[in-house]
Amino acid sequence: MTIELVQMKKKRTGSSISSSSSDEDVSTLVPLKKLAPGKLYNVLEHMKLSCEQLQQNGYPFWDPSAKQAVIPLTVNNQRDFVAGNDLFRKCARCRKGFSLNADGTMAPGRCVYHHRPKWDPVQRRPLLTCCNKPGPSSGCIEEEHHVFNTAWEDTLWEFMVTPSARGETDFRSKKVYGLDCELIHTLNGLEVARVSLVNMKGKVVLDTFVLPTYEVISYNSTFSGVTERDMENAISLKACRLQLFQYINSETLLVGHSLESDLKALRLVHHNVIDTSVLFSIRKPDVTIKLSLQTLAKEKLGKTIQNAKCGHSSIEDSITCLELLELRPFVAVN
Repeated sequence: MTIELVQMKKKRTGSSISSSSSDEDVSTLVPLKKLAPGKLYNVLEHMKLSCEQLQQNGYPFWDPSAKQAVIPLTVNNQRDFVAGNDLFRKCARCRKGFSLNADGTMAPGRCVYHHRPKWDPVQRRPLLTCCNKPGPSSGCIEEEHHVFNTAWEDTLWEFMVTPSARGETDFRSKKVYGLDCELIHTLNGLEVARVSLVNMKGKVVLDTFVLPTYEVISYNSTFSGVTERDMENAISLKACRLQLFQYINSETLLVGHSLESDLKALRLVHHNVIDTSVLFSIRKPDVTIKLSLQTLAKEKLGKTIQNAKCGHSSIEDSITCLELLELRPFVAVN
């Protein structure tokens, strides 16, 4: 199955994007969240990533001849999927290299690290969120195991393309949803543990916990908000995708932040996406800077997210991505 990408004509004025669609060529202005689903879809469609942008940002593609997903290589995903005889891994926390056992298991290994520093817009420098130290120092957190993001390359066979529309009347085709996943560390790298789907009005359409396929190394609860107890009511990835397909097909417009990570964890190929990390990126002649969702929420929306002691919320993140689209807050409709 192949995916055909069709983009509406668009034009850029400064750093903003404006559509050439007739939906905006009238005088009445309304917030996005008040638009009917079909109208909302038409207004936002020009913001979706082009095929070139999908490739540049490492989104999964489908190879119909090999019947598996392929991931375009970027600076950041060189070792997302590796061969079965490649046992080398790099810890996602302390950055130390190590090797798995021949059977794919791992021995305990002392991991001393800081949480990833975040940019402080006031002080104009990165700060450690775990201990608030301003610069490089030895880690303040110690764990008994390393964690890693790399998965086995045979995982690419587990991917599938979102289903095609069931004719012109398929209600899923003209829908817009915010999507976010919480990920945990397993012996097969990052796996999805929670999936949330939210509509433009902020209504939660789907929110479910997902059982990992491989043994869990760390629930990463400080950030994912997922605990071992949440797995008591979790469903399989297969069941999760079936639930997801009740609401989305290949034409549904999904909105998220660095959505390629969520799609890879869901083992899905889907190309109708608006990625707020790309939409609000800072483009310079020699580099493109992506801001975190937390930073965008603070600077653009004046709200604080991902600050709960129990970890992040995929519902909150999904809603925030949709709210960021309201920064082009009023669109003209008939």
